Amino acid sequence: MRYKIILLTLALFIGSLNADELFHPSQLKDTSEEYRKPDAYGSFGFGMRSEVRALYLNRHTAKPSTPQFRRALKIIETTPMNALIIDMKNVKGDLTYHSSFSEAKRARASRYATIHNVRAYVQNLKARGIYLIARIAVFKDRRQARTYPSRAVHGPGGGVWRDRHGEMWVDPFDPRARNYTLEIAEEVARLGFDEINFDYIRFPAHKGLRYDRADTQANRVAAIDTFLQEAENRLHPLGVKVSVDVFGYVLWNRTDTHIGQILERMAPHVDYICPMLYPSGFRRGSVTFSNPAAHPYDIVRISLQKGIARGVAPSKFRPWLQAFRDYAFSRHQYREHEIAAQIRAAEKLGASGWLLWNPSSRFSYVNERMFALIGYDGVEAPSAARYTPRTTRTERREIAASNRRKRNIRKKAGAPARPSPLEILRGH
Repeated sequence: MRYKIILLTLALFIGSLNADELFHPSQLKDTSEEYRKPDAYGSFGFGMRSEVRALYLNRHTAKPSTPQFRRALKIIETTPMNALIIDMKNVKGDLTYHSSFSEAKRARASRYATIHNVRAYVQNLKARGIYLIARIAVFKDRRQARTYPSRAVHGPGGGVWRDRHGEMWVDPFDPRARNYTLEIAEEVARLGFDEINFDYIRFPAHKGLRYDRADTQANRVAAIDTFLQEAENRLHPLGVKVSVDVFGYVLWNRTDTHIGQILERMAPHVDYICPMLYPSGFRRGSVTFSNPAAHPYDIVRISLQKGIARGVAPSKFRPWLQAFRDYAFSRHQYREHEIAAQIRAAEKLGASGWLLWNPSSRFSYVNERMFALIGYDGVEAPSAARYTPRTTRTERREIAASNRRKRNIRKKAGAPARPSPLEILRGH
């Protein structure tokens, strides 16, 4: 009994330790030059020119104690992956670290911080040569909007507006809202990150909302332009790169599509443009293909070609690529073939890097086999996996109604009811 008490006490003591205190450099990759030299990629069958090849970690999976974090380090150790893009401020306004910024403190933005000794965390990762990108959501910020409602986007009725996910936005026209995020970005930059990546740097894709200024394309584009100029002036002197996430359609469309993003206006102020080129994110028939998810190589290739044709250098692009299940068409899991196809397109078009997105930070199919497929010409062909369009809500209702009608017809005809699965198992 005494030994059980001792073991239980020891377990509770270890569990009470900060996860960062259990995180040592020995857990990280011992940076080897073979993964930094371009000619080393010959073993994977393809000469890569990209500088940054990153895995995404959300604020929960960035904790050193999580299996996703350990898996990411293993991938970096055994493949040419060399970077991590980590959530430091998400769309809820939650910070991954403990901020000293007074406005963030009032908003209790660090209430659910998951990395407590963030400076040591960053130093340990960088000591092993891992390029670190801090992802910061800008105008989709529930904590700031709730704490400072005068900065929030308002609905037609005057109340603080919420999107279909229940989240709040702050007004891109409001200098206080812009400064809030830029203060956090400066603070994160001083922690030692190599790059600041801004996401949700746009207006909500919803008409009829109330802002400090008229909701016109000229005003929207000017607001985004102003934020990026301020970010450039405040962050570049700190020695960090600046990148922005944009919808994949931004490379195709010449207008701002009501969100304030125009490629030519954003590019001069940042080091990298990160279009979200997920094949599942393109509507059926909108980009040449009736089923975009079945053409991972061509979606990335054509999108980047369109962006380059508009005068943006290939090296300024660092696209987000899909490493998750197709949610739009068939629920097909993107595996090595589909991920490799996207990477090959980005490499061939001269992108300076690429970022792999999986919302749960699970990268089971990022491995040596995937890198080998990048060098295979056949990966450019459409996926051999069978893609079938997902049914719409109306179609599902019609199918359900049809099944009910069939059951009623059988019932009226006196046909025997179909046996249940349990009756079948029992030998009905």
